[in-house]
Amino acid sequence: MNRFTGGPRRGTASRVLVLTVASGLVVALSACSSGRGGGSDDTDASSSGTEVTQFALVAPENESDYGYNQAGIEAANAAAEELGIDVTVVPDAGYDNIETVLNQVADGGAQFIVAHASGYNVGAAAAAAAKNVPILIQDAGEEENVPDQIAAVKPEGQEGGYLAGVAAAMATTSKKVGIVVSADNANWFAMSSGFAEGVYSVDPTIQVLYTSVGPAAYADAAGGKVATEQIIASGADVVFGMGDGATLGYLQAIEASEGVMYIADIGDVTPGLSDPSKLLTSVRWNYEPAYVQAIKDVEAGTFGDTTYAVDVENGGMYLQETDQLTSEITEAVDAAAASISDGSITPTIATSADEVAAVIAAKGE
Repeated sequence: MNRFTGGPRRGTASRVLVLTVASGLVVALSACSSGRGGGSDDTDASSSGTEVTQFALVAPENESDYGYNQAGIEAANAAAEELGIDVTVVPDAGYDNIETVLNQVADGGAQFIVAHASGYNVGAAAAAAAKNVPILIQDAGEEENVPDQIAAVKPEGQEGGYLAGVAAAMATTSKKVGIVVSADNANWFAMSSGFAEGVYSVDPTIQVLYTSVGPAAYADAAGGKVATEQIIASGADVVFGMGDGATLGYLQAIEASEGVMYIADIGDVTPGLSDPSKLLTSVRWNYEPAYVQAIKDVEAGTFGDTTYAVDVENGGMYLQETDQLTSEITEAVDAAAASISDGSITPTIATSADEVAAVIAAKGE
């Protein structure tokens, strides 16, 4: 499979510190130091950049969502290990007073911060300017970049969705596959359109069904269960679910339905399944390449000059290996990944439910 395996480590082994948002955050962060050097006052790597010996990731929830938060936290830990530096993870930060939280993290000695939610972007910009610390934000355009302060990371979900569509089309026996999303979310729309096109690249006669739990039902497990049951009742025997907390409901519906397989998104849902064979695969989002490159750019003095992709080409977007992915499916997925990487396949980026519906109706034409 086309996945990122990391590069050589540098410096000493990393340390991971997980904190909750509390009044003692600054003191706790200050106690986390790297074997590569001291605090931010004396870590200049060159006249144009700053050596990063410790960084932080702030996330709204924790890794138990099997999705977005899990992916960010895992990638932060992996990037720290690869680079041999320290990382502080601050999960369950929510969305209230995020500027204050980011300011505390900066005051605690983090020389680079990942603000792991698009809802953090405004607060991150303010904190980066106030504390003169580089912060990586989510799902923003080049116009949001500020040299030495702000840069964005952008998942190319349509690419991962396309690979999932290829796998779904080759696994279905009912010739019906389903998509369930938990919200009107740009990433979900892009993944859905890519998925439909991936399905049709294998067999345009397959029917793609689409439903939404709600406009912002990210954590609605009960609603996710009902929506998935409806898709299954319509004949889908492969379901692609995008949900965060709603994923728990998707999994309940999948496990209760004989002959139905699940495709997850972003994280690894295996711990949430009593029968792992129900998982065909997951579109994994690997932020590690983006985090590593961003840290290197901080040190080179070029942070804020570019947006960091999470895509197939750099190993940031790939399908999780499972026993259910046959060698035939794997070969087809690898061929599609190669074509996406070289530009011969460019999956459509839908930006609304109507655009997803249009891609589905086009049937690959």
